[in-house]
Amino acid sequence: MSANPDPRPDARESYSFRRRLSGRELLPALAIGVGAGLVAFYVARLFAQRSRIMNESLPPRAPRIRTRFAGVTG
Repeated sequence: MSANPDPRPDARESYSFRRRLSGRELLPALAIGVGAGLVAFYVARLFAQRSRIMNESLPPRAPRIRTRFAGVTG
């Protein structure tokens, strides 16, 4: 008996076709794909609807004058 470095010499030769999957076997993959699509759509919608931090349509406010005693009563 000779020593063979690959214990599976004909592994590629024996696999030559793909079997057809039934609907029950495809259902988990389809559910994951639909779920990932919904999550991506939701995140994209959140980014599209968020408000801007700086709104260019508002007039600029005058700078506030700070004094040493601002906010201190008495």
